[in-house]
Amino acid sequence: MKLKEHLIDSFMNLTSDGIVVVDVNGKVLEVNKKFEELHGWTREEVIGKVLPMTPDKYKEDALRLYQSLIDGGQSSDFEALKLRKDGSTFYANVTVSPMKDNEGVVIGFIGVERDISEKKRADEELLEREKQFRRLIKLNPEPIALHNDGIIQFVNDACCMLFGGVSSDDFKGRSIYDFFCVSDKDFILERLQYVMQSDSYTEFMEIKLQKLDGTFFDAEISSIYVHKNMGFPVVQTVIRDLTERKKSEEAIIRSEKLSLIGQLAAGIAHDIRNPLTSLKGFVKLLKAKNADYVDVMLEELEHINYVVNEFMTLAKPHLNCYMESTSLGLVKSVVGFLQPHAHLYNVQIHIDMDPDIPAIYCNPDQIKQVLINILKNAIESMPNGGLIQIAIRNLINQGVVIRIEDQGVGISCERLSQLGEPFYTTKVNGTGLGLMVCKRIIEGHGGKLLIQSKINQGTSVEIELPCKK
Repeated sequence: MKLKEHLIDSFMNLTSDGIVVVDVNGKVLEVNKKFEELHGWTREEVIGKVLPMTPDKYKEDALRLYQSLIDGGQSSDFEALKLRKDGSTFYANVTVSPMKDNEGVVIGFIGVERDISEKKRADEELLEREKQFRRLIKLNPEPIALHNDGIIQFVNDACCMLFGGVSSDDFKGRSIYDFFCVSDKDFILERLQYVMQSDSYTEFMEIKLQKLDGTFFDAEISSIYVHKNMGFPVVQTVIRDLTERKKSEEAIIRSEKLSLIGQLAAGIAHDIRNPLTSLKGFVKLLKAKNADYVDVMLEELEHINYVVNEFMTLAKPHLNCYMESTSLGLVKSVVGFLQPHAHLYNVQIHIDMDPDIPAIYCNPDQIKQVLINILKNAIESMPNGGLIQIAIRNLINQGVVIRIEDQGVGISCERLSQLGEPFYTTKVNGTGLGLMVCKRIIEGHGGKLLIQSKINQGTSVEIELPCKK
């Protein structure tokens, strides 16, 4: 018996955990030396006291736990706040097990305590660093995504806005590959494997990314492997939207094309137009003699003349002969001019107008040129006939909108984005210069020309013009 008691005493005092033995009411029966060290009390000071190591506000919870173990519960393992003699507290991992007599009746409990204050403090510091890190990322003006093994853990506000989300929850748990082109998956996987082995940011790389609504946009991305500030390894990817930069680059390229076309046009006007006039004259003489293929030659000469005229519009500077004009007057004039052409295609034209449309200050000939070009395109887009709706709307003292809607074959998204480019056209015999000239005219008036279209559903063209200056 003495050997057994000696072994129990050795176990109690040689273990690195604090041990306390209490009866069913929580009264202390025995403690070990580690318990004395943890709490600052001597054995004599706690024997016979009810749960001295438990703060008063938690004593009832402890007694309820004991009762549940009496009623048949097993050992309970939990974290708890423990009290020292000097009134200070510390966090401990506690295991409470029931002691039973030979008949299986619970006669008391053994509590084992392990001080986890340092671990708790380290966890809290890590959590605080992670919060600060996430806050820095969240408020960063550049879009940032954190992902682990290809699964998104967090995106900041800028990234959420860029991809059309409401909150980070719209992205958390989703695969990063949902936002790339399918064809880029192998390349992205290879790049991520490289990132995991590197300690610095990768070079920014241009790529197409997909928003939540399914639309793609041009972007550049750079990634870095992050682990020190997060508590778990993640890859941080910075995303830059290139949409505006691409637009600026395209605008510069377009401007350079226009400049080049203008220079070419000046030479073309002199080098082609004069001999063209002579050719037309001689062909008409041949027609009077009933020569073969004269009509075909005249038709082709007219097409050449049309192309030269388009170039001339670009080349020669237009004087700003602006005057007060009415939208309805301009539209009716053009509709009357194109009415015979519309009849050939069995197309009806209907005009609807808001009351009190203000006058616009414009070059009437240029605006007519724009309307003729757009209406002619609308008519020719309906080879089987249809209706063209022309609506003239008031922008409430900001200007006037002339909307032209047809029921034609429509234009695909890919082609729609290229309309207005020099030499790009959807017509067999077109030059691609007409719409470009129209855009230049409207922009020269301080307005906008917007085109929307769907395949087999028609096209809508909106011309926004400012009110009289």
